[in-house]
Amino acid sequence: MISSDIASLAKDRKVMRAAVFRPDVTNVPMKDFTSRLVGRALRGTSRRGKIIVLDFGDVVGVVHLVISGRVSHLEEWTPPDRMNTAVLEFEGETEPVVLSFSKLWLGYFDLYEPGEEDGHPLLSRLGPDPFSEDFTVGYLTEVFRRKASVKGLLLDQSVVAGIGNIYVDEILFAAGVHPTRKASTLNSGEIEGIYIATRRILARAIELRGTTFDSYHDAFGETGQYQNELRVFTREGEPCPECGTAIVKSRVAGRGTHACPICQPLQE
Repeated sequence: MISSDIASLAKDRKVMRAAVFRPDVTNVPMKDFTSRLVGRALRGTSRRGKIIVLDFGDVVGVVHLVISGRVSHLEEWTPPDRMNTAVLEFEGETEPVVLSFSKLWLGYFDLYEPGEEDGHPLLSRLGPDPFSEDFTVGYLTEVFRRKASVKGLLLDQSVVAGIGNIYVDEILFAAGVHPTRKASTLNSGEIEGIYIATRRILARAIELRGTTFDSYHDAFGETGQYQNELRVFTREGEPCPECGTAIVKSRVAGRGTHACPICQPLQE
């Protein structure tokens, strides 16, 4: 979603200015960050898991926003600072297009030669995207042979790329599977239910431009709306929308987890 926003604002436009605030924001010297991007056009964007990939032809940008990071469309060039951690100015038809990759306190904007980005520590270990041809019921059947919790596996980016905590809880509720279930105990119907729910819920979330609680905004400054359709996440103590039982919050795979003890019975 954010990668497509960047494309709609800057695709085929040349970079006029580029800078980062701190040396640890990128994997190249700060002066090289500028010299390697200025004069190059953004040919396209893509998403690989939670990573944004920017194609500048002879240079590939790899952006990881982590939790706090955002991409914002600024009114004019702003020198990088603590908030606007990396800033790119693109040529425009009437005025420049300025994008800020802000709050990269844990994230980064790395640069690679084409093809070298595949060796990036995160990209090299990514599992299939939920909308790719490789993500199938058969694939899930294989990875769910493990004895790990089903929630832990769905959060594991090497198993499935790009699914966050919010959506895993919603997917498992829709599939009627308890988050702590050992994946190896799932039957074929449950696995198919998880597959269907994953694609349906993620497609709907993209349609509504994500989920906003605190800091998430798209590149146009708009908030997402999927939080209005959440059925269990953040609903601790509230009645289950299916059976009326109070939603229970626990901790699974190190993350806050929401489930209905009736609709998602724990079966070992």
